[in-house]
Amino acid sequence: MKYMALWFILGIVFSITLAAKQIKPWLKFVIFGYYLVLSYLFISRKEEIYSEYHRVPVPEKFWETNSDWVGLMLGFYFVPFLLILLFIYFWLFRNANGVKKRFLISLTIVPAAIIYLCLLFVFSMYGYRP
Repeated sequence: MKYMALWFILGIVFSITLAAKQIKPWLKFVIFGYYLVLSYLFISRKEEIYSEYHRVPVPEKFWETNSDWVGLMLGFYFVPFLLILLFIYFWLFRNANGVKKRFLISLTIVPAAIIYLCLLFVFSMYGYRP
């Protein structure tokens, strides 16, 4: 339950990657492996930080270390995800026939960007610092 948002984000990344017919199968396995190894590293280090610093009262060092760790991992999770999305949109836009199809593809960029930013915000809450 503690990392439910992370699994939700990974589910979205995996679903988009799996559904993208423009991504070759071997690259899909590389993407899955990358995110699974990254998630293992993220969770294990976050748990180490928690067990090392978290006591009552919670020291300032805990919040600082936790926020720095989540901030670092934010880039490792969301920059590749952004590149995957940009590749898919570029491929779709390039292979669309006609102005109407290109316009409709362009319209879907706005909701995709909003969802991307919402996922980014949800992940950043793992590094919340009061």
